[in-house]
Amino acid sequence: MVHRFPITLTQLSYFVECAKTLNMTAASHELHIAQSAVSTAINQLEKSLGAPLFVRQHSKGLVLTPAGEELLQETHQIFGLITDTVESIQAGQKEVRGTIVLACFKTLAPFLLPPLIGRLQEKYPELTVDVIEGDHEEAMGALRSGRAEIALNYDLTDVEGIHSEVVGEVRPHIIVNTGHRLARRKKVALAELADHPFVLLDLPDSREYFLTILRQAGITPRVKYRSASYETVRSMVATGLGFSILNQRPRISQTYTGARTAILEISDPAPSLHVAVSALTRSAQTGKARAVTEAMREILAEAAARPGAHS
Repeated sequence: MVHRFPITLTQLSYFVECAKTLNMTAASHELHIAQSAVSTAINQLEKSLGAPLFVRQHSKGLVLTPAGEELLQETHQIFGLITDTVESIQAGQKEVRGTIVLACFKTLAPFLLPPLIGRLQEKYPELTVDVIEGDHEEAMGALRSGRAEIALNYDLTDVEGIHSEVVGEVRPHIIVNTGHRLARRKKVALAELADHPFVLLDLPDSREYFLTILRQAGITPRVKYRSASYETVRSMVATGLGFSILNQRPRISQTYTGARTAILEISDPAPSLHVAVSALTRSAQTGKARAVTEAMREILAEAAARPGAHS
């Protein structure tokens, strides 16, 4: 039986470019074809599917309809699978090559992206990693839209339609400025800081994790300052504005201000965060995604085994 499809890859290519630019004129320039050809292809695609893909706004360009958003997500997956298949065949199924787009939780990025990309470059010189940085929801959004094939983030919440594979674990710790009365201690109970101002790393999902650690210890958080920047939080603490709880540990104690922080272990039971590589549940894992996942697992295992990692 011969399979005949009512749509073509060319039509889908034109559709993706229109969805990217939300403007047919801009899409035609990117595709190096006449605008009339783009418009005709989109009209034929909509006719074949029986649904409008865009709302045309004469002065404001295009707006994706729900059907258009669904087709965009599926098309990114189709193109990803075709690209991976072609690259796999070209490489004799022995090499990982081409480009993979990785969405990364922004507080993980400075700690994990450099060693990850360096390791991948060494092992797979023909693989290029493009990065999208953002908070947890932005990383998940990049997956849902098809802009990213995989995401590197904390396994903070269950997200429908997204599968997460845990590749490592990081424990929370307290930071105080070096002049703090507890700074020379190796381990403290959170109750010892109950009356101290708290500097919160204020990111979606993350903020509730940090506040829950304090509440579970019977402490009502005294949030004095908050910032979405990891380094701003460290600098505030180093300046003596309060204490904070973080997970990632830089190998230096100095902050951007020149002042330093001291790391204290938490003696209370406190939940660790799991680092996960996430992808759309219905997407087949490509060789590139497997290579990134395995490299990330190796890097986190080495970090956990490093002397002083949790001491």
